[in-house]
Amino acid sequence: MEAVDVDELLDRHRDRLRALLRDIVEEELGDNPFTLPLDDFLARTDDERAALVRRAAHVARARVDRELEERGAAWIVLVGEDVVMDSTERAALPTVDEVVALGRAQNRVPYLFEAALIEEIPALAEWAPVATGIADERYPTLPLRFGAQVLDADLDTGAHGTFADASLREASTSPAIWFSGRHLGRLFEWSPDRVDVTVALGDGSVCATSLPVRWVREWAKSPFVRLNAHPRVLVGRDLLRALGLELTLRARSAQTEVLGAGPARG
Repeated sequence: MEAVDVDELLDRHRDRLRALLRDIVEEELGDNPFTLPLDDFLARTDDERAALVRRAAHVARARVDRELEERGAAWIVLVGEDVVMDSTERAALPTVDEVVALGRAQNRVPYLFEAALIEEIPALAEWAPVATGIADERYPTLPLRFGAQVLDADLDTGAHGTFADASLREASTSPAIWFSGRHLGRLFEWSPDRVDVTVALGDGSVCATSLPVRWVREWAKSPFVRLNAHPRVLVGRDLLRALGLELTLRARSAQTEVLGAGPARG
């Protein structure tokens, strides 16, 4: 076997080693998010809780990725060293209260991790300009009532679920509890909830559903605005299934028309 040139190896793998050292430093500094008492966590400010969630996602990234892959899971909940709940069904996402309850027995913070994303109400919506470097490029949108807001949401058929700016969240007496997600290679904090969503049909009627959504903290800094900074909601296939929507996407005129609704699908 030939002698190993250590200096050459260091030069060749400098970026990988730097990333590894950053991970080690991150693990050694600050509170251990997986041993922190739940009561202590809940008593902290929103910013402090979000910072702990980010730290937990960083420290446990390799473990979480491995657990998700080995289990074929859509999401898992970690309490301390244990995976206390998991599911292959994205629609089975637990509520915040259900997640918090999972940490009560050990008085440890439960962390919910989801598998990375693959991606007056009008019945016609203009597509939104996006910064892709392609002249006159536009992104499909869908007009809807989202809670109390009427808006044009980004329509992403590559996304399994619906994501929304957390500032749209109606006032609640319970504090927001954030979990860590990943999209387009970047981390973001989110919290599960349900929102009443209404869509107008081309015949003048409307259809509505209570839709599971993921509130995204600091939306303006999230990966969901990388291409389009204006819409505050990204609608995925879940709404199309829930209402059985029939859409026409008109590339030439850059418009989305809602034609009608069929039987809802689970």
